[in-house]
Amino acid sequence: MSRPQNPNLNFNNLLVLVSKLRRKLDSQIEAEVYYRGLKNFKSSYLPIFLLLYKNGDTTVKIAEACGVTKQASSKLILEMTALGYLKTQVNKEDRRSTVVLLSAKGKRMATEVRKCLHKLTENYKSLMGKNKYDSMVELLDILLVLHE
Repeated sequence: MSRPQNPNLNFNNLLVLVSKLRRKLDSQIEAEVYYRGLKNFKSSYLPIFLLLYKNGDTTVKIAEACGVTKQASSKLILEMTALGYLKTQVNKEDRRSTVVLLSAKGKRMATEVRKCLHKLTENYKSLMGKNKYDSMVELLDILLVLHE
């Protein structure tokens, strides 16, 4: 796969590549979710939908898993709660904290988002080949572990 060279952009710079890819992925996922008739979705909601798909969790654990501050996580959770995607309940293990869960509306949205991600993944595997795709994911995972 060859790409046209842009003289104003150094494509060998990993940070530029990752940044461009992130923006393109966000746009593609948002467009696919919108195409499915689902409104009010932002790509920033994606990690929370994926994290809470099966079980709820505390704001602190959500923040840690997403790699953001508790304040950033709380802001996003409040926004998603106002849209009806999330609900909270008292933590049974520690009554001083709350657990964030997907609402019925949030579960429907999370299911559709997962379908979009599956479609995107299958498209990449088709274009790149499964081995290259798996290698890319493995290398990205190694980079993330190096930065933890």
